[in-house]
Amino acid sequence: MTTMKPDDFSTARRQAELSFRRARKRAWRKQLQSWLSGREQQHLLPFEAIRAELPESDPRRQGVRLVPVDKIVGSVSRYEDFTRQFLPLRDSLRERWINVESLAMRRGWPPVELYQLGDVYFVSDGNHRVAVARQMGNDTIEAYVWSFPDVVEIDPEEPLDELLIRLGEQHFMEVTGLAQRHPDHGIRFTTPGRYRELLVQVEQLRHTLAIIDGETMPFAEAVDAWFEMIYLPSVQIIADSNILEAFPGRTEADLFVWLSVHRENLREHYGDYERLADLVDQVANDWQPQGLEKIYHRIIRLIGRSAPPSPLPDIQEPEPQQNHNADATLTHR
Repeated sequence: MTTMKPDDFSTARRQAELSFRRARKRAWRKQLQSWLSGREQQHLLPFEAIRAELPESDPRRQGVRLVPVDKIVGSVSRYEDFTRQFLPLRDSLRERWINVESLAMRRGWPPVELYQLGDVYFVSDGNHRVAVARQMGNDTIEAYVWSFPDVVEIDPEEPLDELLIRLGEQHFMEVTGLAQRHPDHGIRFTTPGRYRELLVQVEQLRHTLAIIDGETMPFAEAVDAWFEMIYLPSVQIIADSNILEAFPGRTEADLFVWLSVHRENLREHYGDYERLADLVDQVANDWQPQGLEKIYHRIIRLIGRSAPPSPLPDIQEPEPQQNHNADATLTHR
């Protein structure tokens, strides 16, 4: 192993700290641009949230590869620490960043560990190494890769909620075949995770009918029964009422799932209903203008502008740092 002289190591740390400050400045500018434009801040994509919208499957080990760093767009656990371009969002990442970059100057890194979905990658281990590699201008990074067989397209620039809704819809339609049999189904959500609730409803209905009939209904027939017996009557009541006027931008499907998820809590006020459509009807009839504001705040998540990002100090050449251990260890992730 090559050992750096103390002066060389001190220089490497100063260069690494300057690199971190520059990266933080770029991240702050992106935060400010997002705030000024009212757009959602683009963190790394969260791997587990995306996997939850896809069919269950096991990854296949692909061995060691050179992976383009601009194809790495997400993380298993550190997705809130970096922007979509792996710029650091927290000052607390400074020391680890400096250790990682200093190690790169001394002897290089071990491979990072990545999951592959479609043609993009998510970091399992080595988030800081990927971030430093991008800041240093590296085109590729060595990685152990595990790939999932899912056929999925992920646009690195797509807002997270839109991506999760699209993947959830794709999975739901593939599993149920609803779009082929009912092309005018009209199911559209504005928040992610709702299609999973629909699948739960289908399975619950299928189980109930199996108890009544003494035999298990084919899944496709259960989907059609759910659509015609539960979903359509409920959303028709919602559409005929004025209840959505209080929720601009929301859909009948949004409110349908909300009522389903909170059905147990609503029973305390409206009583027990065998059919979800009956509960929807009662809520719609009970909807009074004077109560809109109160219920509005209880039901939906208000999207308001947060405070702008705190200003960063001007970038200056850091002062020399003394008495650093030349064998400082690399902390993964």
